[in-house]
Amino acid sequence: MSAGLLEQRLGALPPDWAVVRLGELPLKSAVGYGITRPGPHADDGVGMVRAADVQDGRIRPDQARLVSRQVDDAHARSRIAAGDVLVVMVGRVGEAALANGEFQGWNISRTVGRVSLADDAPVAPDWLAAWLNSSLARAWCAARATGSTLQRTLNLAALRELPVPVPPRAQAREFLRLLAVVEQKSEVDRAIVRTAPQVADAWFRAETAGEPPGPVFGELARISIGSRVRPHPESGESVGPCVPSVPVVAPADILQSELAHLRHIGAEQAAAPDMPLCPPGSLLVAAREGGVHVVVNDQVVAPGRGVLVLEPAFEDDRYWLLHGIRCRAADLASTAQGAGGREISHRAFAAATTAWAPAHVRARFAEVAGRLHARARTAAEEIGTLTALREALFVEFLAGGSVRRGGFVTGGGVQEGLFGVE
Repeated sequence: MSAGLLEQRLGALPPDWAVVRLGELPLKSAVGYGITRPGPHADDGVGMVRAADVQDGRIRPDQARLVSRQVDDAHARSRIAAGDVLVVMVGRVGEAALANGEFQGWNISRTVGRVSLADDAPVAPDWLAAWLNSSLARAWCAARATGSTLQRTLNLAALRELPVPVPPRAQAREFLRLLAVVEQKSEVDRAIVRTAPQVADAWFRAETAGEPPGPVFGELARISIGSRVRPHPESGESVGPCVPSVPVVAPADILQSELAHLRHIGAEQAAAPDMPLCPPGSLLVAAREGGVHVVVNDQVVAPGRGVLVLEPAFEDDRYWLLHGIRCRAADLASTAQGAGGREISHRAFAAATTAWAPAHVRARFAEVAGRLHARARTAAEEIGTLTALREALFVEFLAGGSVRRGGFVTGGGVQEGLFGVE
């Protein structure tokens, strides 16, 4: 979506609305980011929210990063208070979450910005968070981000310039109620996306409990390392209409995938005769601090630099190897090297062992795990539909639509049912 569309939408707001820059809103403290050097994990320390912890408009620390109290004290200005809006500044720039009481007293990392609105601000924190998560605001932030494809960075000066629409408070409250209904359904689907593969993980652990180490990955799959550099979105590189193209998968695509099946891929490159490609059904692995993440690709892709590829020797073993890697994610971090442990060693990974079982056990596991993954994919598709609905509601609201009992009132009248709230 073009960032210029935001200016067009804001130029057509109802007359009783206003527009202010984020930095012009009354604040309790200056907009800022957090800890630059967190130091080692401290078991008795203070929680720190990182960019990866801000997902789907919520704070989701799968494995909370704890910093020492000395580090926290040195960064007291970035401590979180309930009602603060946290904004991703590196990676998925602009994505935001509203901090609730659970995160009172936590701190934030350098990759997260904090906006603490004053009580007399013309917009409420939940409206600001909802606006930041709209496709209009996200496109505006993305257009002003700098840096590499994997480390796109939004600086604080740019964030302060973000235009923020200011609707009448009563209308904003009703609209946020409507968004909450959509979000409740989305949250159910996200739970399915997360837990369906976890059920397969649990079954895998049960089947392999007490078993001795099995064969090494190098004996079970063809393993390679990607080397493609994905084109920068602003490089101007394009694929001609008569030139075959292929998606280039970067580590960030894998690490940020909500599914165990890769759906969202950033950019394409023209296919070259010497370009190594991964067939559908390959396992793509990327590393980050504390572990590795693995997905299955559903289409032909080119692995980017830092992506390890496993092509299982037998189709029935795909899900077995997938969950074998998932269940050893933390241990397999030892196969990575380089800055932040992000470069997986082909040799080290190929020499790592995985749990094994008789062929009939693996075949049965593949059948049931396949059904669980299919259910997760259906839920992900529903999330996509609800996301599109959320954006449509935003467009209608910015155009002057208002929420009424039983429907969403637009210029064309009441839209029954789909937009209705009780």
